[in-house]
Amino acid sequence: MQPQYPGQYPSPQPGYGTAGPAHAVPGGAPNPQLNLNPKQQAMLGEFDLLPGEQIVYTIQGDGFFLGANPAAKAIAALQATLVALTGGHVRIFVVVTNHRIVLVESRQAFCGFRRVKGVQAIALSSLAECGWGRETQWCCIHSRAVHLESKTQRYTLVIKKLGDHALREFVANLSQVLVANAATRTAT
Repeated sequence: MQPQYPGQYPSPQPGYGTAGPAHAVPGGAPNPQLNLNPKQQAMLGEFDLLPGEQIVYTIQGDGFFLGANPAAKAIAALQATLVALTGGHVRIFVVVTNHRIVLVESRQAFCGFRRVKGVQAIALSSLAECGWGRETQWCCIHSRAVHLESKTQRYTLVIKKLGDHALREFVANLSQVLVANAATRTAT
């Protein structure tokens, strides 16, 4: 059983992306009280919750937009439109629970002719770094990104629908985990 970190997620609050606070129901399925649309509920159904595990919050990433460059944003918008017209999608979620961080990805093209699904779990104890950033070009074109780094890999996601305050809360909560990890490593 993974230890509960001191101060870890003391009282989950809404505003962490699309889900807000959530708890698992028996059987590992996401709670229907989440503020998720059916497509997002299906994404959370791609992995099973561990016994006693609760979803703290989710953040949805954007699989097309890679920066604040206006030309790159225009090309990404064109790609997103073409993929949607052909019955495809790109969905990426970061799901933070009280035991782990789960990255869920689903890509589909040509009405399901090509599908890719992936789930990666990162133990909270292996979280080495987290952060967020905002890039602005032409004074009004913004791009926000979050990154997570475990002991073995770095993950960077562009976040399209969250503001600076929600991303600051995301980093503040995961920073408590980082501090607890550092204290645990120095104590041993």
